[in-house]
Amino acid sequence: MIIYRNYDLKTIRKLLKEIGRHRYEQALENMKVTQKPLGMKGWYLEASQYYLKLCYRYPSRYVLMLMDVDRYENVPRHGWERIKVE
Repeated sequence: MIIYRNYDLKTIRKLLKEIGRHRYEQALENMKVTQKPLGMKGWYLEASQYYLKLCYRYPSRYVLMLMDVDRYENVPRHGWERIKVE
């Protein structure tokens, strides 16, 4: 499986604004997150042929795949990096 990642923080910030506080807080609650992401540094988008997810990597290297974002408009078209092929 081919996986792509995008680390464009400017676009991810716009995407988070589009998602909105209520949906964001609801997604955190659904994932039972106790420690909310504090800054923009760890955010990225991950995509495969099956999903497009908003992810956050904590300093401890734990990865939170927070929510599907394929229906939102602020998904970047450029800047995707191919990560792995299985």
